[in-house]
Amino acid sequence: MTTIQDTLRLFGITHCYKGYNHMVYAIQLVIEDESRLEAVTKELYMETAEHFGCKWYSVERNLRTVIDRAWKVNSPLLCEIAGYNLDHSPTVSEFIEIMATHIMRSSEPLAAQRTP
Repeated sequence: MTTIQDTLRLFGITHCYKGYNHMVYAIQLVIEDESRLEAVTKELYMETAEHFGCKWYSVERNLRTVIDRAWKVNSPLLCEIAGYNLDHSPTVSEFIEIMATHIMRSSEPLAAQRTP
């Protein structure tokens, strides 16, 4: 989990956001089973909501909020991690897939690639 947390911090996603813990948990779920991305509402939003004792639509909103934050803070790094150009803030499933894939491929957080 530390790698997930360290990676999210590079995008300004910290404990200050309700969606922080939701995002960490959702990424962990996808790392455990990538097929969860095929049914985001059922497999990610609902499982995360159940885990944290909230509604699935609150999870969705909170995840979108932290993704918008990541886009505003460090969109060039997000594009670099994705491996392709992003013209706008990614969707929830796209962002989680980008983060999960990066974390699975790398044992190191992106600290060396931090941009000002």
